[in-house]
Amino acid sequence: MKFIIRYWREIMIKSNPVRKRFTKILYTNISNSLKVLETKFKLHHSFDKIDLEVDDIFAPETIEILKKVPGIELFLIVKTYKFENLEDTKNIALDYYKEKIEWKSFVVRVKRVWNHVFGSLDAEKEIGWHLFHNSKNTKVSLKNPEIIVNIEIQNDKFHLVTENIRWVWGYPVWVQERVISLISGWFDSSVSSFLMAKRWVRVDYLFFKLGWITHEIWVKQISKYIWQTFSPSYKAKFISVDFEKLSYEIVTKIETKYRWVILKILMHKVAEMITQTNAYYWIVTGESIGQVSSQTLINMSVIDSFTNALILRPLITFNKQEIIEIAKNIWTYNYSLSMPEYCWMISVNPTTEARLDAVVKEFEKLDIELINEAFQTRITTDMRGIFDDEKVSSVIEKVYEIKTGEILIDIREEDKRIKNPLKLEKVEILNIPFYDINSRFEKLDKNKDYLFYCDKWILSELHALYLKEKGFNNIKIFRKWKKI
Repeated sequence: MKFIIRYWREIMIKSNPVRKRFTKILYTNISNSLKVLETKFKLHHSFDKIDLEVDDIFAPETIEILKKVPGIELFLIVKTYKFENLEDTKNIALDYYKEKIEWKSFVVRVKRVWNHVFGSLDAEKEIGWHLFHNSKNTKVSLKNPEIIVNIEIQNDKFHLVTENIRWVWGYPVWVQERVISLISGWFDSSVSSFLMAKRWVRVDYLFFKLGWITHEIWVKQISKYIWQTFSPSYKAKFISVDFEKLSYEIVTKIETKYRWVILKILMHKVAEMITQTNAYYWIVTGESIGQVSSQTLINMSVIDSFTNALILRPLITFNKQEIIEIAKNIWTYNYSLSMPEYCWMISVNPTTEARLDAVVKEFEKLDIELINEAFQTRITTDMRGIFDDEKVSSVIEKVYEIKTGEILIDIREEDKRIKNPLKLEKVEILNIPFYDINSRFEKLDKNKDYLFYCDKWILSELHALYLKEKGFNNIKIFRKWKKI
Protein backbone atom coordinates (compact mmCIF):
# COMPACT_ATOMS: atom_id res chain seq x y z
CA MET A 1 0.00 0.00 0.00
CA LYS A 2 1.18 3.51 -0.76
CA PHE A 3 0.94 6.54 1.54
CA ILE A 4 1.64 10.17 0.68
CA ILE A 5 2.64 12.07 3.83
CA ARG A 6 2.25 15.86 3.88
CA TYR A 7 4.43 18.04 6.11
CA TRP A 8 2.84 20.26 8.71
CA ARG A 9 2.15 23.60 6.98
CA GLU A 10 4.39 25.67 9.31
CA ILE A 11 7.36 23.58 8.18
CA MET A 12 6.70 24.58 4.57
CA ILE A 13 6.89 28.34 5.26
CA LYS A 14 10.33 28.14 6.86
CA SER A 15 13.45 29.28 5.07
CA ASN A 16 14.99 26.72 2.74
CA PRO A 17 17.79 25.56 5.12
CA VAL A 18 15.41 25.28 8.08
CA ARG A 19 12.76 23.45 6.02
CA LYS A 20 15.35 20.96 4.79
CA ARG A 21 16.55 20.30 8.33
CA PHE A 22 13.00 19.85 9.67
CA THR A 23 11.94 17.52 6.85
CA LYS A 24 15.08 15.43 7.25
CA ILE A 25 14.36 15.05 10.97
CA LEU A 26 10.74 14.12 10.23
CA TYR A 27 11.90 11.53 7.68
CA THR A 28 14.17 9.97 10.34
CA ASN A 29 11.41 10.01 12.97
CA ILE A 30 8.96 8.27 10.64
CA SER A 31 11.55 5.67 9.72
CA ASN A 32 12.32 4.95 13.39
CA SER A 33 8.64 4.75 14.30
CA LEU A 34 7.92 2.24 11.52
CA LYS A 35 10.62 -0.16 12.69
CA VAL A 36 8.15 -1.75 15.10
CA LEU A 37 6.31 -3.19 12.08
CA GLU A 38 9.05 -5.81 11.68
CA THR A 39 8.71 -5.67 7.90
CA LYS A 40 10.40 -3.88 5.04
CA PHE A 41 9.09 -0.50 3.90
CA LYS A 42 10.18 2.13 1.39
CA LEU A 43 10.46 5.84 2.23
CA HIS A 44 11.29 8.66 -0.14
CA HIS A 45 11.11 12.35 0.69
CA SER A 46 10.85 15.30 -1.65
CA PHE A 47 10.14 19.03 -1.41
CA ASP A 48 6.54 18.83 -0.20
CA LYS A 49 5.89 15.22 0.82
CA ILE A 50 7.18 11.84 1.88
CA ASP A 51 6.18 8.72 -0.06
CA LEU A 52 5.78 5.49 1.91
CA GLU A 53 5.19 2.00 0.60
CA VAL A 54 4.39 -0.94 2.90
CA ASP A 55 2.74 -4.35 2.54
CA ASP A 56 -1.07 -4.18 2.64
CA ILE A 57 -1.23 -6.48 5.67
CA PHE A 58 0.57 -3.85 7.75
CA ALA A 59 -1.63 -0.95 6.60
CA PRO A 60 -3.78 -0.69 9.80
CA GLU A 61 -0.70 -0.59 12.05
CA THR A 62 1.00 1.91 9.73
CA ILE A 63 -2.00 4.25 9.93
CA GLU A 64 -1.96 4.21 13.73
CA ILE A 65 1.80 4.87 13.78
CA LEU A 66 1.58 7.82 11.38
CA LYS A 67 -1.18 9.39 13.47
CA LYS A 68 1.27 9.71 16.35
CA VAL A 69 4.30 11.22 14.61
CA PRO A 70 4.71 14.97 15.28
CA GLY A 71 5.34 16.97 12.13
CA ILE A 72 2.68 15.31 9.94
CA GLU A 73 -0.34 17.40 9.02
CA LEU A 74 -2.09 14.75 6.94
CA PHE A 75 -1.42 11.59 5.00
CA LEU A 76 -3.16 10.09 2.01
CA ILE A 77 -3.80 6.43 1.33
CA VAL A 78 -3.56 6.02 -2.42
CA LYS A 79 -3.79 3.60 -5.31
CA THR A 80 -1.13 4.26 -7.94
CA TYR A 81 -1.64 3.81 -11.69
CA LYS A 82 0.36 4.55 -14.81
CA PHE A 83 -0.84 7.82 -16.34
CA GLU A 84 -1.66 7.39 -20.02
CA ASN A 85 -4.15 10.18 -20.68
CA LEU A 86 -7.18 11.84 -19.10
CA GLU A 87 -9.57 9.42 -20.77
CA ASP A 88 -7.92 6.47 -19.06
CA THR A 89 -7.84 8.36 -15.73
CA LYS A 90 -11.57 9.16 -15.97
CA ASN A 91 -12.46 5.50 -16.46
CA ILE A 92 -10.31 4.31 -13.54
CA ALA A 93 -11.83 6.98 -11.27
CA LEU A 94 -15.32 5.91 -12.37
CA ASP A 95 -14.62 2.25 -11.61
CA TYR A 96 -13.54 3.12 -8.07
CA TYR A 97 -16.07 5.85 -7.17
CA LYS A 98 -19.20 4.92 -9.13
CA GLU A 99 -21.01 3.15 -6.29
CA LYS A 100 -19.51 5.38 -3.59
CA ILE A 101 -21.04 8.59 -4.97
CA GLU A 102 -24.53 7.23 -5.67
CA TRP A 103 -27.18 9.26 -3.79
CA LYS A 104 -24.45 11.59 -2.59
CA SER A 105 -22.86 14.90 -3.57
CA PHE A 106 -19.24 14.99 -4.69
CA VAL A 107 -16.46 17.20 -6.02
CA VAL A 108 -13.23 16.37 -7.85
CA ARG A 109 -9.92 17.87 -6.71
CA VAL A 110 -6.84 17.37 -8.89
CA LYS A 111 -3.27 18.22 -7.98
CA ARG A 112 -0.92 18.14 -10.95
CA VAL A 113 2.89 18.05 -10.91
CA TRP A 114 5.03 18.26 -14.08
CA ASN A 115 4.20 19.49 -17.57
CA HIS A 116 0.98 18.34 -19.18
CA VAL A 117 -1.15 19.68 -22.02
CA PHE A 118 -4.02 20.33 -19.58
CA GLY A 119 -4.37 22.22 -16.31
CA SER A 120 -5.64 20.99 -12.94
CA LEU A 121 -9.02 22.74 -13.43
CA ASP A 122 -9.39 21.14 -16.84
CA ALA A 123 -8.82 17.71 -15.31
CA GLU A 124 -11.31 18.37 -12.50
CA LYS A 125 -14.02 19.38 -14.99
CA GLU A 126 -13.50 16.39 -17.29
CA ILE A 127 -13.30 13.79 -14.53
CA GLY A 128 -16.22 15.34 -12.62
CA TRP A 129 -18.40 15.45 -15.75
CA HIS A 130 -17.58 11.81 -16.51
CA LEU A 131 -18.49 10.69 -12.98
CA PHE A 132 -21.69 12.73 -12.93
CA HIS A 133 -23.04 11.39 -16.26
CA ASN A 134 -22.15 7.76 -15.53
CA SER A 135 -23.43 7.46 -11.93
CA LYS A 136 -26.97 7.22 -10.59
CA ASN A 137 -28.66 9.85 -8.45
CA THR A 138 -25.59 11.91 -7.71
CA LYS A 139 -24.89 15.64 -7.79
CA VAL A 140 -21.93 17.98 -7.77
CA SER A 141 -21.34 20.27 -4.78
CA LEU A 142 -18.33 22.59 -4.91
CA LYS A 143 -18.74 23.95 -1.37
CA ASN A 144 -20.08 21.16 0.86
CA PRO A 145 -19.58 17.80 -0.89
CA GLU A 146 -20.18 14.55 0.94
CA ILE A 147 -17.34 12.90 -0.96
CA ILE A 148 -14.15 14.49 -2.27
CA VAL A 149 -12.52 12.67 -5.19
CA ASN A 150 -8.81 13.44 -4.76
CA ILE A 151 -6.43 12.69 -7.62
CA GLU A 152 -2.74 13.54 -7.89
CA ILE A 153 -1.09 13.40 -11.32
CA GLN A 154 2.71 13.25 -11.23
CA ASN A 155 4.54 12.97 -14.53
CA ASP A 156 3.74 9.46 -15.85
CA LYS A 157 1.80 8.26 -12.77
CA PHE A 158 -1.38 9.24 -11.05
CA HIS A 159 -2.55 8.54 -7.51
CA LEU A 160 -6.18 7.93 -6.69
CA VAL A 161 -6.69 8.97 -3.06
CA THR A 162 -8.85 6.43 -1.23
CA GLU A 163 -8.60 8.05 2.19
CA ASN A 164 -7.41 11.37 3.57
CA ILE A 165 -6.38 11.35 7.24
CA ARG A 166 -5.70 14.76 8.74
CA TRP A 167 -3.70 14.80 11.96
CA VAL A 168 -1.98 18.02 13.04
CA TRP A 169 0.89 17.25 15.41
CA GLY A 170 3.19 20.27 15.20
CA TYR A 171 6.91 20.26 14.51
CA PRO A 172 8.98 17.06 14.35
CA VAL A 173 10.62 15.98 17.61
CA TRP A 174 14.31 16.92 17.98
CA VAL A 175 13.95 20.38 16.52
CA GLN A 176 14.32 22.08 19.92
CA GLU A 177 16.27 21.52 23.13
CA ARG A 178 15.65 19.25 26.10
CA VAL A 179 13.26 19.82 28.98
CA ILE A 180 12.56 17.88 32.14
CA SER A 181 8.87 17.15 32.69
CA LEU A 182 7.52 16.42 36.17
CA ILE A 183 5.45 13.26 35.74
CA SER A 184 3.08 11.73 38.27
CA GLY A 185 1.07 9.52 35.92
CA TRP A 186 -2.18 11.42 36.33
CA PHE A 187 -4.01 13.07 33.45
CA ASP A 188 -2.35 16.49 33.75
CA SER A 189 1.35 15.61 33.74
CA SER A 190 0.90 13.03 30.99
CA VAL A 191 -0.91 15.50 28.72
CA SER A 192 1.56 18.33 29.42
CA SER A 193 4.46 16.01 28.52
CA PHE A 194 2.73 15.12 25.26
CA LEU A 195 2.04 18.76 24.40
CA MET A 196 5.73 19.59 24.76
CA ALA A 197 6.68 16.69 22.49
CA LYS A 198 4.07 17.91 20.01
CA ARG A 199 5.76 21.31 19.92
CA TRP A 200 9.12 19.86 18.79
CA VAL A 201 10.71 19.60 22.29
CA ARG A 202 12.85 16.68 23.51
CA VAL A 203 11.20 15.55 26.75
CA ASP A 204 12.80 13.66 29.63
CA TYR A 205 10.72 12.58 32.63
CA LEU A 206 11.23 13.31 36.33
CA PHE A 207 9.39 11.35 39.01
CA PHE A 208 9.44 11.95 42.76
CA LYS A 209 9.02 8.76 44.79
CA LEU A 210 6.84 9.33 47.84
CA GLY A 211 7.37 5.87 49.30
CA TRP A 212 5.40 3.43 47.13
CA ILE A 213 7.48 1.33 44.70
CA THR A 214 4.50 0.15 42.64
CA HIS A 215 3.52 3.76 41.95
CA GLU A 216 6.95 4.37 40.45
CA ILE A 217 6.63 1.36 38.17
CA TRP A 218 3.18 2.53 37.12
CA VAL A 219 4.54 5.97 36.21
CA LYS A 220 7.40 4.38 34.28
CA GLN A 221 4.79 2.46 32.32
CA ILE A 222 2.90 5.58 31.19
CA SER A 223 6.12 7.56 30.60
CA LYS A 224 7.49 4.83 28.37
CA TYR A 225 4.19 4.73 26.47
CA ILE A 226 4.27 8.50 25.78
CA TRP A 227 7.90 8.35 24.67
CA GLN A 228 7.52 5.19 22.60
CA THR A 229 4.35 6.42 20.91
CA PHE A 230 5.15 10.05 20.13
CA SER A 231 8.94 10.51 20.13
CA PRO A 232 10.77 7.16 19.79
CA SER A 233 13.61 8.77 17.80
CA TYR A 234 14.72 10.69 20.89
CA LYS A 235 16.68 8.69 23.47
CA ALA A 236 14.61 9.87 26.41
CA LYS A 237 15.58 9.48 30.06
CA PHE A 238 13.49 8.66 33.12
CA ILE A 239 14.82 10.18 36.33
CA SER A 240 13.49 9.12 39.73
CA VAL A 241 14.23 10.89 43.01
CA ASP A 242 13.58 9.43 46.47
CA PHE A 243 11.34 11.94 48.27
CA GLU A 244 10.34 9.76 51.21
CA LYS A 245 12.45 11.60 53.81
CA LEU A 246 11.35 15.02 52.60
CA SER A 247 7.74 13.85 52.60
CA TYR A 248 8.06 12.73 56.21
CA GLU A 249 9.69 16.07 57.02
CA ILE A 250 6.68 17.91 55.57
CA VAL A 251 4.12 15.81 57.42
CA THR A 252 5.84 16.16 60.78
CA LYS A 253 6.96 19.79 60.65
CA ILE A 254 4.81 21.83 58.25
CA GLU A 255 1.44 23.34 59.14
CA THR A 256 -1.14 21.31 57.28
CA LYS A 257 -2.54 24.09 55.09
CA TYR A 258 0.90 24.76 53.59
CA ARG A 259 1.90 21.14 52.88
CA TRP A 260 1.13 21.04 49.16
CA VAL A 261 2.77 24.40 48.53
CA ILE A 262 5.92 23.31 50.36
CA LEU A 263 5.94 19.96 48.55
CA LYS A 264 5.80 21.74 45.17
CA ILE A 265 8.61 24.08 46.23
CA LEU A 266 10.83 21.15 47.19
CA MET A 267 10.11 19.36 43.92
CA HIS A 268 10.97 22.47 41.94
CA LYS A 269 14.18 23.03 43.87
CA VAL A 270 15.40 19.48 43.23
CA ALA A 271 14.27 19.73 39.59
CA GLU A 272 16.27 22.96 39.30
CA MET A 273 19.39 21.19 40.60
CA ILE A 274 18.88 18.50 37.96
CA THR A 275 18.48 21.09 35.17
CA GLN A 276 21.76 22.71 36.21
CA THR A 277 23.57 19.38 36.30
CA ASN A 278 22.12 17.91 33.10
CA ALA A 279 21.81 21.04 30.95
CA TYR A 280 18.02 21.18 30.70
CA TYR A 281 16.55 24.51 29.65
CA TRP A 282 13.14 24.34 31.32
CA ILE A 283 11.04 22.49 33.88
CA VAL A 284 7.59 21.40 32.66
CA THR A 285 4.60 20.87 34.96
CA GLY A 286 0.95 19.92 34.46
CA GLU A 287 -0.51 22.80 36.44
CA SER A 288 -3.56 24.79 35.32
CA ILE A 289 -5.05 27.86 36.94
CA GLY A 290 -7.24 27.11 39.95
CA GLN A 291 -7.53 23.36 39.42
CA VAL A 292 -6.34 22.58 42.97
CA SER A 293 -5.34 24.72 45.91
CA SER A 294 -1.64 24.87 45.04
CA GLN A 295 -2.43 26.06 41.51
CA THR A 296 -3.95 29.45 42.20
CA LEU A 297 -2.01 32.32 40.64
CA ILE A 298 -0.95 33.53 44.08
CA ASN A 299 0.33 30.12 45.17
CA MET A 300 2.14 29.44 41.90
CA SER A 301 3.80 32.85 42.19
CA VAL A 302 5.01 32.01 45.70
CA ILE A 303 6.23 28.56 44.59
CA ASP A 304 8.15 30.03 41.63
CA SER A 305 9.86 32.61 43.84
CA PHE A 306 11.93 29.85 45.49
CA THR A 307 13.75 28.89 42.28
CA ASN A 308 15.40 30.63 39.34
CA ALA A 309 14.45 27.95 36.82
CA LEU A 310 12.01 28.71 34.03
CA ILE A 311 8.76 26.80 34.64
CA LEU A 312 6.65 25.97 31.60
CA ARG A 313 2.97 25.14 32.16
CA PRO A 314 1.42 23.97 28.86
CA LEU A 315 -1.98 23.42 30.52
CA ILE A 316 -2.17 26.76 32.32
CA THR A 317 -5.52 27.80 30.74
CA PHE A 318 -7.02 24.34 30.21
CA ASN A 319 -9.95 23.08 32.26
CA LYS A 320 -10.11 19.49 33.48
CA GLN A 321 -12.49 18.28 30.79
CA GLU A 322 -10.26 19.67 28.04
CA ILE A 323 -7.29 17.85 29.56
CA ILE A 324 -9.23 14.59 29.78
CA GLU A 325 -10.34 14.91 26.14
CA ILE A 326 -6.71 15.24 25.04
CA ALA A 327 -5.80 12.24 27.20
CA LYS A 328 -8.47 10.22 25.38
CA ASN A 329 -7.22 11.35 21.99
CA ILE A 330 -3.62 10.36 22.73
CA TRP A 331 -4.62 7.10 24.42
CA THR A 332 -3.22 7.92 27.90
CA TYR A 333 -6.69 8.19 29.46
CA ASN A 334 -6.95 4.53 30.46
CA TYR A 335 -3.41 4.55 31.87
CA SER A 336 -4.16 7.53 34.11
CA LEU A 337 -7.64 6.31 35.01
CA SER A 338 -6.24 3.05 36.41
CA MET A 339 -3.45 4.84 38.33
CA PRO A 340 -3.74 4.01 42.06
CA GLU A 341 -4.21 7.06 44.28
CA TYR A 342 -1.98 7.99 47.19
CA CYS A 343 -3.65 10.32 49.63
CA TRP A 344 -1.44 10.22 52.69
CA MET A 345 -0.39 13.89 52.44
CA ILE A 346 -3.84 15.41 52.80
CA SER A 347 -4.03 19.09 53.74
CA VAL A 348 -6.88 20.24 55.92
CA ASN A 349 -8.23 23.51 54.53
CA PRO A 350 -5.24 24.06 52.20
CA THR A 351 -4.42 27.68 51.57
CA THR A 352 -5.27 29.19 48.22
CA GLU A 353 -3.67 32.58 49.02
CA ALA A 354 -0.33 31.78 50.62
CA ARG A 355 1.71 34.75 51.82
CA LEU A 356 5.35 34.61 50.87
CA ASP A 357 6.56 35.51 54.38
CA ALA A 358 4.42 32.74 55.92
CA VAL A 359 5.69 30.15 53.43
CA VAL A 360 9.31 31.22 54.03
CA LYS A 361 8.73 30.76 57.76
CA GLU A 362 7.35 27.25 57.17
CA PHE A 363 10.18 26.41 54.76
CA GLU A 364 12.78 27.34 57.40
CA LYS A 365 11.46 24.54 59.62
CA LEU A 366 12.86 21.95 57.22
CA ASP A 367 16.26 20.29 57.34
CA ILE A 368 17.73 21.81 54.17
CA GLU A 369 20.36 19.06 53.93
CA LEU A 370 17.56 16.66 53.04
CA ILE A 371 17.15 18.52 49.71
CA ASN A 372 20.75 17.71 48.79
CA GLU A 373 20.27 14.15 50.00
CA ALA A 374 17.21 13.75 47.78
CA PHE A 375 19.14 15.15 44.83
CA GLN A 376 21.89 12.57 45.39
CA THR A 377 19.37 9.70 45.29
CA ARG A 378 18.41 10.42 41.68
CA ILE A 379 18.53 7.44 39.34
CA THR A 380 18.59 8.01 35.59
CA THR A 381 17.33 5.24 33.32
CA ASP A 382 17.41 5.07 29.54
CA MET A 383 13.76 4.84 28.51
CA ARG A 384 14.63 2.04 26.09
CA GLY A 385 15.72 -0.16 29.00
CA ILE A 386 12.79 0.40 31.34
CA PHE A 387 11.31 -2.92 32.57
CA ASP A 388 14.18 -4.96 31.12
CA ASP A 389 15.81 -5.39 34.52
CA GLU A 390 13.07 -3.99 36.74
CA LYS A 391 12.82 -5.38 40.24
CA VAL A 392 9.58 -5.59 42.18
CA SER A 393 8.50 -7.30 45.33
CA SER A 394 8.34 -11.09 44.87
CA VAL A 395 5.34 -11.57 47.16
CA ILE A 396 3.17 -12.60 44.20
CA GLU A 397 3.64 -16.26 43.32
CA LYS A 398 4.84 -17.02 39.80
CA VAL A 399 3.80 -20.24 38.10
CA TYR A 400 4.71 -21.94 34.83
CA GLU A 401 1.84 -24.43 34.68
CA ILE A 402 -1.90 -23.90 34.93
CA LYS A 403 -3.87 -26.17 37.23
CA THR A 404 -7.40 -27.40 36.62
CA GLY A 405 -9.93 -24.75 37.62
CA GLU A 406 -7.50 -21.82 37.43
CA ILE A 407 -8.46 -18.98 35.08
CA LEU A 408 -5.89 -17.10 33.04
CA ILE A 409 -6.39 -13.34 32.51
CA ASP A 410 -4.53 -11.88 29.55
CA ILE A 411 -3.99 -8.22 30.51
CA ARG A 412 -2.37 -7.20 27.23
CA GLU A 413 -3.96 -4.66 24.91
CA GLU A 414 -6.02 -6.00 22.03
CA ASP A 415 -3.46 -5.34 19.29
CA LYS A 416 -0.78 -7.25 21.19
CA ARG A 417 -3.13 -10.17 21.86
CA ILE A 418 -3.95 -10.36 18.16
CA LYS A 419 -0.32 -10.16 17.10
CA ASN A 420 0.88 -12.83 19.58
CA PRO A 421 -2.16 -14.89 20.65
CA LEU A 422 -1.93 -17.29 23.58
CA LYS A 423 -2.40 -20.88 22.47
CA LEU A 424 -3.28 -22.93 25.54
CA GLU A 425 -5.46 -26.02 25.44
CA LYS A 426 -8.26 -26.62 27.96
CA VAL A 427 -7.63 -23.31 29.72
CA GLU A 428 -10.27 -20.66 30.35
CA ILE A 429 -8.86 -17.31 29.22
CA LEU A 430 -10.33 -13.90 30.00
CA ASN A 431 -9.17 -10.89 27.97
CA ILE A 432 -9.12 -7.88 30.29
CA PRO A 433 -6.62 -5.13 29.34
CA PHE A 434 -4.43 -3.82 32.15
CA TYR A 435 -6.20 -0.46 32.28
CA ASP A 436 -9.51 -2.19 33.12
CA ILE A 437 -8.26 -4.96 35.38
CA ASN A 438 -8.39 -3.00 38.65
CA SER A 439 -12.04 -2.04 38.26
CA ARG A 440 -13.26 -5.31 36.70
CA PHE A 441 -11.41 -7.80 38.89
CA GLU A 442 -13.59 -7.16 41.95
CA LYS A 443 -16.62 -8.30 39.92
CA LEU A 444 -15.12 -11.74 39.21
CA ASP A 445 -15.84 -14.91 41.21
CA LYS A 446 -13.81 -14.55 44.41
CA ASN A 447 -13.75 -18.31 44.96
CA LYS A 448 -11.56 -18.95 41.93
CA ASP A 449 -7.82 -18.48 41.41
CA TYR A 450 -6.59 -16.22 38.63
CA LEU A 451 -3.31 -16.08 36.74
CA PHE A 452 -2.26 -12.74 35.22
CA TYR A 453 -0.32 -12.81 31.97
CA CYS A 454 1.46 -10.23 29.81
CA ASP A 455 4.55 -10.23 27.58
CA LYS A 456 6.56 -8.41 30.23
CA TRP A 457 5.58 -10.13 33.48
CA ILE A 458 6.49 -6.98 35.44
CA LEU A 459 3.19 -5.33 34.48
CA SER A 460 1.23 -8.37 35.62
CA GLU A 461 2.97 -8.22 38.97
CA LEU A 462 2.39 -4.50 39.29
CA HIS A 463 -1.37 -4.90 38.97
CA ALA A 464 -1.38 -8.03 41.11
CA LEU A 465 0.46 -6.16 43.87
CA TYR A 466 -2.07 -3.36 43.77
CA LEU A 467 -5.00 -5.77 44.00
CA LYS A 468 -3.28 -7.70 46.78
CA GLU A 469 -3.09 -4.47 48.78
CA LYS A 470 -6.86 -4.20 48.22
CA GLY A 471 -7.33 -7.59 49.90
CA PHE A 472 -7.36 -10.00 46.93
CA ASN A 473 -5.17 -13.04 47.61
CA ASN A 474 -6.31 -15.26 44.75
CA ILE A 475 -3.86 -13.95 42.11
CA LYS A 476 -0.69 -15.48 40.67
CA ILE A 477 1.57 -14.57 37.77
CA PHE A 478 1.74 -16.93 34.79
CA ARG A 479 4.99 -17.14 32.85
CA LYS A 480 5.29 -19.23 29.72
CA TRP A 481 8.82 -20.36 30.47
CA LYS A 482 11.30 -20.39 33.31
CA LYS A 483 14.17 -17.94 33.39
CA ILE A 484 17.42 -19.91 33.31
